[in-house]
Amino acid sequence: MSPTRLTKPFFVLGIAATLLALTSASSAAPRKPNSADANTDSSSNTAQEHLAFTQNGHPQTADGRILIEAADGGILLQTNDGQLYQLDRANIHERAKLDEPFKPLAPQILAERLVSEMPAGFRSYNTPHYVIVYDTSRTYAQWTSSLLERLNKAFTNYWQGQGIELHEPEFPLPILLFATHQEYEQAAREDLPGGTGSIIGFYSLRSNRVNMFDLTGTEALRANGARGSLKEINQILSQPAAEPLVATIVHEATHQISFNNGLQQRYADIPLWLCEGMAVYFEAPDLSSTRGWRGIGRVNYPRLEVFHKHLPDWNDNTLEFILRDATLFHNPRTAFDAYADAWALNYYLIKYQTKNYTEYMKMLAEKPPLVDDTPETHLAEFREHFGDLNKLQQDFLKQMSRVK
Repeated sequence: MSPTRLTKPFFVLGIAATLLALTSASSAAPRKPNSADANTDSSSNTAQEHLAFTQNGHPQTADGRILIEAADGGILLQTNDGQLYQLDRANIHERAKLDEPFKPLAPQILAERLVSEMPAGFRSYNTPHYVIVYDTSRTYAQWTSSLLERLNKAFTNYWQGQGIELHEPEFPLPILLFATHQEYEQAAREDLPGGTGSIIGFYSLRSNRVNMFDLTGTEALRANGARGSLKEINQILSQPAAEPLVATIVHEATHQISFNNGLQQRYADIPLWLCEGMAVYFEAPDLSSTRGWRGIGRVNYPRLEVFHKHLPDWNDNTLEFILRDATLFHNPRTAFDAYADAWALNYYLIKYQTKNYTEYMKMLAEKPPLVDDTPETHLAEFREHFGDLNKLQQDFLKQMSRVK
């Protein structure tokens, strides 16, 4: 399935230090229904094409594979560094088939390309799954990569243990680490033209990159000594104020892993309560560990506290509203509670509806990009896997009120 027409959902999955928020570089236009006369090809063996096009008023060229070609001539292009380009037919000026097949960049080549895009002073550090490009201390880059690799292994093992078939990421996973918030803010403008605000890290569905800055330089946690030293990192991790910082790294990396190992499809219509709540489920930090995060399934106490606090606000229609409508995540006044609800719902379903949740995740993994589902479809799919909403909500509230 693919759309008759491509619109521009320019999504960025972001998390703030004091407020988890889904952000977008522009208001996402609704995606169009599927059509049999549009072509989809995501095979890594497909031929490459060279394209010349205009995007955001700037002429560009790129080589890549066509993932979707809509009936109106719009295309979804993926380049060999994993980036996605949504192009209207009117903005495509040249298309030419290339002789060589599409092939993702090798880690070292991707590292060199990313470094070349950065200001002077950036270096790279590669691990089995990640390409870290940084101008922080090397120790901080290594600490971050160690956390990411442990998360990657634990996350993959967890879902495979639930019977979900995953694959190794097709592309090396790029992480951009900036020494200062100012550098991070400057680099984020393409994805967040309105500014990063309180968002201290985000995953871009467009670029497939996680952007963060050196959390050891955060004003509230600034310590004496060399910024980014292992000593300073461990000092920061021993402080309660570090919890949302470590959670940011894990949360954004969870999104990146999910969209690269087959659990979720970039630009697919994944319910926001599921996408964000599942990431929050994995983000729970552990300050007793020198690496800030120990594993999966821990109670996320900051989220639990918020959930319990506004539990009296729930009514007979609350669950249905969450399943149908994502507006609570976009409103700064309600986003904090919405993320707590999303965590609690995912926590409950994973713990008490494990088999049904797994089957639901398998269904979502098959959703194609750029095909919009109606709220009724989301609701029907949920009911198909979890049954009567009233009974489920009653059990959900009872179980989660007992979690301490």
